[in-house]
Formats: sequence, C-alpha cells, structure tokens
Amino acid sequence: MRGDLTVPSATGSTPVVGEHVHELYRGGVRFTSLDEPVRLDDPGPRDLRALDFVRVASARGLIVRWHLRTGEQADPALTARDLSHLQPPVSLDGSGADERIAQWRARFYLGRCMWRRGPGFVQIRDRRDGTLQRFELVRPEYAEAVPLLEEQRTDGVEPEVLAALRAERLLLTFGGLDWWAPYLLDRWPSPSMVL
Repeated sequence: MRGDLTVPSATGSTPVVGEHVHELYRGGVRFTSLDEPVRLDDPGPRDLRALDFVRVASARGLIVRWHLRTGEQADPALTARDLSHLQPPVSLDGSGADERIAQWRARFYLGRCMWRRGPGFVQIRDRRDGTLQRFELVRPEYAEAVPLLEEQRTDGVEPEVLAALRAERLLLTFGGLDWWAPYLLDRWPSPSMVL
C-alpha cells in the first residue's frame, strides 16, 4: 500500500511525526513519499519535521521517496556520513549528485545510527563512518537529554551536553536549528547481538 503525504505541521515534534509513521504502518502503508523536498540549505521547522519523518520511517521499515536539497556549499560529510543512516533520497542537488546517491544506497542499512533506552542509561550505536562507536550515556543529564532531543527540544538540556553530542555529530545543526540524528529502532532486522 502507498501513501503520499504532507508532513504533519503540529508544533515541533517527533512524537507527532512518530505517531503518524506508526499509524501509516499499522494501516498497511509500506511506501510513501514526501510532497516537498527537505531543504537543509535554508531549513525551517517543516524541513526538520520532514527529516524526522524519514528518520522514524527508516527505523520502522517504511520506505520513503524523498528529495534532499543541501545547497552547493554543503559539507560533503553531510551525505557521505551524517545522514547515511537514513534511507537515501531519490534526488540530491549539487555536483556529482548521482554518484553521491549511488554511494549512499550502497552503504545504507538499518541500524547504522540508533539509540535504545535501558534502566538508567541510553546506549547509542553509531556506524556511520564504517566503524562501531558505542556510547553509554549513564549520567542523568545525558540520558535525560536524549528523549528531549528526539523531540527537537534543546531547552532544559545543559550546554555542555549539547556541545558533547554536537562534537560526536549525533546532534546536527542546520541553519541554527538542532536535529537529533540517531533513530530509536522499532524493529530489529537481525539478532540484537549483531547490532
């Protein structure tokens, strides 16, 4: 089943986007497309919600046809590494776009950059650069920040926590807006020990 959609415009938030993705999946939708490109060259809240949609859909296994606009001056690491855990877009701007999309498709697999919650900790597994980096967030100010950042809320998160997560490229900044990159994996594609 297929669904074309407009990204939910409710304030902020991944919970609204996540609920929307889950409703689509429960309704039998397995393929959908975003009706407007995701613009990271001059992003607004709608663009980050759209990126949230792609992130949550990637984790859920819902295929999304989407278009990415990064601008000519974009850092090559944005598509080569930072967003490589998301389903690849069908179009991308800039020079060498076809080659960059082909490389993205070749490297993409579910579980490349994900987080999970345990009792009193958050674990993040990041393989976007080709090697496993595992982060165990046990300090309360870190573990409590992740659900807030998943909702694009930086208020209430300590500045040093934000700086540390930005330094690891887990929290990405587009046009002054922060976006949480790892997804909360809904379905394990293989035994959990592999991930």
